[in-house]
Amino acid sequence: MFRNAFQHRFVTVFTSAGSKPLSIWDVSTKNGHARRVTDEHIRSLAFELTGVNVATTFMVAPCAPCPSLSIKLPFLVMLVKNMKKFFSFEIQILDDRQSLRRLRFSNYQSGTRVDNFSTSMPLSLTPGWNHIQFNLADFTRRAYGTNYVETVRLQIHANVRIKRIYFCDQLYTNDETPPELRLFPPVRPNRMMQLKMQQKPQAKIPHEPIETVRPPTPIDNADVANQLENELVATAQCAVGTEL
Repeated sequence: MFRNAFQHRFVTVFTSAGSKPLSIWDVSTKNGHARRVTDEHIRSLAFELTGVNVATTFMVAPCAPCPSLSIKLPFLVMLVKNMKKFFSFEIQILDDRQSLRRLRFSNYQSGTRVDNFSTSMPLSLTPGWNHIQFNLADFTRRAYGTNYVETVRLQIHANVRIKRIYFCDQLYTNDETPPELRLFPPVRPNRMMQLKMQQKPQAKIPHEPIETVRPPTPIDNADVANQLENELVATAQCAVGTEL
C-alpha cells in the first residue's frame, strides 16, 4: 500500500479526525460496536472499538485486496485510551530472512512467549490516555536475531479508544512532533484576543528619563485683591496701635 510512497519521518495509518478514518481499514464487530465518539478528556474525536469477545471485534489494515502495508519505518506510535477492559493488538512484520513474524501485545497476559513465527508480550497501560511507542527493529532483533524490513499488517482488537496511529523513523520529543500528531495539540490563542491586542495602543517607554517642571498654580484676580485688602487692614491696625 505504501511501497511506492515517499516514507519520510512520519506515516499515518489511522486518525480519528477527517471524513474517512477507516479508508484503509476493515472492521469486524460481533457483539460489539465500532463508532466515532467525542472524548471528554481530550475534547476531540476518538474511535471506539468495544466488544464482548476480544477475538471477534477488531480492525485490520490494510483492507482487502491490498496484501501489505509495506511500511519500512521501524517505530510504531499509538495514541490510545485505557478502557479498563481486555485489549490486544497484533503487528505482522517481514524480516531479512523473508519470514513473516507476528508480534502480539495484550493487557491480560502476564508472561512473554516466543515461538518460531509469533511472539506474545504483556502490555501495561496507565489510566486514561496513553502514548505508546514500539521499536519494531529492536523487538525483531531480540526475539529472532534478524533485521526488521517492513510492517505487513496491523490488527487492533477491542476494547480501546484510538486517536491516532502512525510510524516514524525515530523517536521524537513532544516539541519535535508535528502538532497534528500529538495527543494534546498546542492551544491556539483566541482570534478576538489577538485582534484586541493588535488594536490596543502600547505606551512607548523613553530610553532616557525626561525632566518635567510642575506648572505654576493659576491665581484668581479676586483672590489677589482680597489678599491685598487684608494686608492693608492689618498694616493700618498696626499703625494705630503704635500711635496709642
